[in-house]
Amino acid sequence: MMPKPESPSARATKVSPGGWNARSLNGQGFRSGCSPVPMDSASDVEEGRQIDFGPYNLRPPVLFAGYRMGDMPTSGLRTFPWDITETEALLINAYDFTKPKYDAVIRNGWQPTRDLSFSGRPILIDSGAYYFLKNKHLMVSPSEILNIEIRSKAHVGVILDHPFTPEARGKSRRIERTLKNTAAMFKASEAREDALELMPVLHGHSREALEECLRRLRQINKRYRTEDLTRVGIGSVAPLAQRGDARRATHIIATVRELLPNAHIHCFSMGSPLLILLAVYAGADTVDSQTWIVSAAFKYAQVPGSYAVRLARRDYATYRRFRKAIKGFARQIHDLHGREQFFVKDWSTGERVNLDSASTCEDYARSLTDLKSNENIHNRACHNLWVYNYELRRYRSALHGGFLEEFITGRVAGTRYERTLRWLRERLVAGRVAAPSCV
Repeated sequence: MMPKPESPSARATKVSPGGWNARSLNGQGFRSGCSPVPMDSASDVEEGRQIDFGPYNLRPPVLFAGYRMGDMPTSGLRTFPWDITETEALLINAYDFTKPKYDAVIRNGWQPTRDLSFSGRPILIDSGAYYFLKNKHLMVSPSEILNIEIRSKAHVGVILDHPFTPEARGKSRRIERTLKNTAAMFKASEAREDALELMPVLHGHSREALEECLRRLRQINKRYRTEDLTRVGIGSVAPLAQRGDARRATHIIATVRELLPNAHIHCFSMGSPLLILLAVYAGADTVDSQTWIVSAAFKYAQVPGSYAVRLARRDYATYRRFRKAIKGFARQIHDLHGREQFFVKDWSTGERVNLDSASTCEDYARSLTDLKSNENIHNRACHNLWVYNYELRRYRSALHGGFLEEFITGRVAGTRYERTLRWLRERLVAGRVAAPSCV
């Protein structure tokens, strides 16, 4: 297991509402999201926010690509997509390791480098709380989750929390369970020499609930750590965003950022690239999403700054409508290439695809399209993950280049999130984040 830094503190320089600076360029001309410690120079530190994550420095925003064990090959992936899509960080799930097949693997020499083809980059392991709650007959204890997270060789593990939906009853009881699990896992971790850092989870759908949960988390943290909370996840936000209440979701994120201005804030399961950009603008440093592969399975291909397009012949009543969808997708890709040098790859070879002409863009669109069943899910999944990574790199570049407001405005223009961005921007500029008038 990679060494844990002496202090998991987050070093920060805030530069604009919802935005944080970044450093180091990768080969594509974007700002890379992570690198091994130590940092390169004092000028790099001054340039922007740095977050210690195991042996790595993160430069927000960073996507942790969500992956479920077995997605390669059972979900249509032919190979692991991390290198070809230039994925910077990975999220795995403790729930998967309770299944007999993967329980045996993790007990007998599990190595992410070998078993996931993922090395030299950060790994976060989620507790799997959502799946355990769905699968009510499968009970698990905080100590079991801690054991799994340590064996996973991830760099940070998430506390076993108790998430809830907006309409759930007994939210305070669920928050109490999360706090008890936090104390139990902190205590158990303190007694172990092989422990990894744990990420507590903050829950609440109102400012009052968030403040009370944070107060209790700080009390627990104080018993086992010498410093204040430097890293938290925000729980129970994804259901809000996924049900169309992006305004309340971003309000919660912005409130947590206000309460913890220097902490590393992670937002779970934010879904589409558009939602992820809003979450980052609201104050999240890192996010995760499994939608890149889930949407591919439903035959959707993501488009930067727009909605995903369904690419399957059987989903269109006529061939004419199908051709219109293909041409529309190709036109969007071609326009992005001309406007901001967006590019894609051949997802079998990794070679860059020429997007200079409309015909080559249509050829690329067809390579993502299912004519019979699910023959191109691998290509769509790689394309989607590439788009997610591209969007956060563009965000970092826009932030560093001083055109963040122009970038974020352009991305959500004409979408259902345009009004949410306007509302959020007004409140971030005003200072204290007021609750949405509709809640």
